Amino acid sequence: MTTCCSVSISDEDHNSVNKQAQKKEMKWTKRKNMDHIESEEPTVPKVKKRRIAESRLDVKNKDCDNISETLWTDYELLADRMNLSSEIAKNVSNLFDNGSTIPFIARYRRNVTGNMSPELLREVKNNYDDICMLKTKIKTVLHSLQKAGHLNKRLENIVKSSKTSDELEIIYAPLKPEGKRTHAERAKALGLEQPALDLLYNTSDVDLTFWVNSYKEDLETLTKVEKGIIHIIAHKVATDADVLEFLREIRRDSNITIETKKKQSKQTGESKKKQISEESVDELKYKLYFDFKNTIHNIKPHQVLAINRGEHCKILSVKISIPNFVKDRFHQICSKKWINHGRYNVNRRRILEEAMQDSYIRLVHPLLVREIRTELNTMAEKASCDVFSKNLKQILLAKPIKGQTILGIDPGFAHGCKIAIISPTGIVLDHGVIYPHSSQYKKATAEKYLKNMLHKNNCSLIALGDATASKTTEKWLTDLIKDRYFHPIDVKYTIVSEDGSSVYSCSLEAKKEFPDLDTNVVSAISLARRIQDPMAELVKVEPRHLGIGMYQHDLKKKTLNAALDEVVSECVSFVGVDLNTASQCLLRRIAGLTDKRATEIVKYREKNGPFVTRKTLLKVMGIGPKVFEQCAGFLKICPLTSKSENNKLNKLDQTIIHPESYDITKKFLERLDLKIDDIGESKLIDKIKSIKTALVEISKELITNVETLDLICNALEKPLNYDLRCEFPQATFFSTGLNSINDLSIGSKVLGRVKNVTHFGCFVDIGVGKDGLIHCSKLNDFYLQIGDKIEGEICSLDHQSQRIGIKPLKKI
Repeated sequence: MTTCCSVSISDEDHNSVNKQAQKKEMKWTKRKNMDHIESEEPTVPKVKKRRIAESRLDVKNKDCDNISETLWTDYELLADRMNLSSEIAKNVSNLFDNGSTIPFIARYRRNVTGNMSPELLREVKNNYDDICMLKTKIKTVLHSLQKAGHLNKRLENIVKSSKTSDELEIIYAPLKPEGKRTHAERAKALGLEQPALDLLYNTSDVDLTFWVNSYKEDLETLTKVEKGIIHIIAHKVATDADVLEFLREIRRDSNITIETKKKQSKQTGESKKKQISEESVDELKYKLYFDFKNTIHNIKPHQVLAINRGEHCKILSVKISIPNFVKDRFHQICSKKWINHGRYNVNRRRILEEAMQDSYIRLVHPLLVREIRTELNTMAEKASCDVFSKNLKQILLAKPIKGQTILGIDPGFAHGCKIAIISPTGIVLDHGVIYPHSSQYKKATAEKYLKNMLHKNNCSLIALGDATASKTTEKWLTDLIKDRYFHPIDVKYTIVSEDGSSVYSCSLEAKKEFPDLDTNVVSAISLARRIQDPMAELVKVEPRHLGIGMYQHDLKKKTLNAALDEVVSECVSFVGVDLNTASQCLLRRIAGLTDKRATEIVKYREKNGPFVTRKTLLKVMGIGPKVFEQCAGFLKICPLTSKSENNKLNKLDQTIIHPESYDITKKFLERLDLKIDDIGESKLIDKIKSIKTALVEISKELITNVETLDLICNALEKPLNYDLRCEFPQATFFSTGLNSINDLSIGSKVLGRVKNVTHFGCFVDIGVGKDGLIHCSKLNDFYLQIGDKIEGEICSLDHQSQRIGIKPLKKI
């Protein structure tokens, strides 16, 4: 048996309801007649229609401009978020608005940014982009509210004052258009909105039996009417701004946990026994999460990413556990705001309590879970991007081995080892295929062929890939070197990561450069070049293929690429490239340049010969004053690659000094009784070092800023062939004498090179075909980065899951 609200409506109220229904009927009829009239309007010429539409669009755009202004400025909000001074925030905002790149700002605009580092500038830019996105959202919300007829001056000011997306969402949620098939929208379509609101706010007495209609399926009984009322109230409560704000505040202080379990397989009996062993091995990766529990405040980014991947692979089930405390507090605020408001009525209270229960279970709880998962994912994805960016910077800035002939080996068994030898400038001198892992005859032939190639090109360094057959090939090379087979040449070898080399060897860029070579030979060439000039070779590969991240393949490709492109551009720009020898792949990574502009530079170079001055860049199609400003300081013109008529080049074009500062540099040199031709000479370098303490006084004398003068001094006190990467570790490695995981035991001493750094530890290549892990709990006071060489001890070993735990002993 169902009951209804005990307070019934009067005859007068019945009449008012009937009048309202008649008014609705009249409005509908009037609208129908108007539609009929509009459909019979005289035809308008197409040109006139277009002009009318354009004029309406102009008016609409003006309205858009009027309501899109926020009650805060971009730089004010940026200063508030990043704890910057208002002046610096304004300067940085203007630079970003004018299209300035992070490398350009970090190097040439330090005077207006307070010497911000590139990393801090990237963080500022991310916040600035978020602020721009927020402005777009505010504009969209205002137009949506205006279209729905909800917008008034007070609401407009409230929306315009929003400083975060969450704040905007709380304001907009109650007014957001509902989906056409939601329970609340269907109930509203039945005309139950007004009685629902009257019950919620206790504004008037309601008799729900009045809304029972035996001719409508969803209103046939009082129970169905109450159900519709409950759905409307539940939606209203779940989108109330005060409730949402309260829930978000209490959620921050609550002990909410994330729990994971191993997902139970539906297979039973014999089918369960037939599962492939490989699947079991994959599941072992998630063993830590088969019974895992942690609070959302303490969970680490890598744990979130691992859980997401396990859930995606249908290995883990994930549950967000919200304590009953949150539900109780939700009911308290609902009772205070609605249930206990006005005169008491037992049936009203019952309906409202059911609505609150329905609201929490069906709407609020799922909303909280979605928000928590979104926040955790955002946090984890940001951490993953940060880890990848830091690691990428390390390998791109690895110290090159210049001036040496290098032989690259892409090892293999059945198809042989592809070998290629390159000159000190990276030109391919010779290539071939050897079979050292076949019959004795082929092995002897391979040894002789390799020896002849090394002697013919006077090559003493071999770059060996770390993929298939690497360990067997390494042992073969080690035996030959021990037997002094290559005497009198003292041959050494280094292990090189093959991550991404196969991707490059099959790319259009590789086919364009080596149209007639086998992809494996191209891979061997790439391995040799990775030692000779890591940055120049690695920029040819998409960073996500380099195997140095933390669950980077689970991130959105667009998000990851945007973050990594900034890092690549920063590294390439800060190192600088020779304008006359740099490849298109390298040029396009320079700040301010694009793929098309880099192609145009190469075309101009091929057609007109080498560049003699930086200013010649302005003659290249697509490079105007703004682009020139951004890229000129990062492009050098080296004397070995360009010859002017008088064999004289402007030495300033070989430095990192920007052309905009050439006049100041000349005045500075004149003050020191020096000339531009003295750049790179020891007397100039010594003179610069002696006056660096007086830069403040000299900058005032030259009418410039200290930061620009400091940059000029730093450029002039270094040799003309100075390479920034010489300050970074060399990413080469040596043999350890170990061949497989079976050669290891607890307590074994190993030598290794750090290959990847994550939040949970460092992966180390110890030469057994499987990287070992130095867990973060074992690092102690060690600070490791990619390329570091360490001596360690095996502290844990799991042959089944192929996991190796290492305790670091010392850095080498």
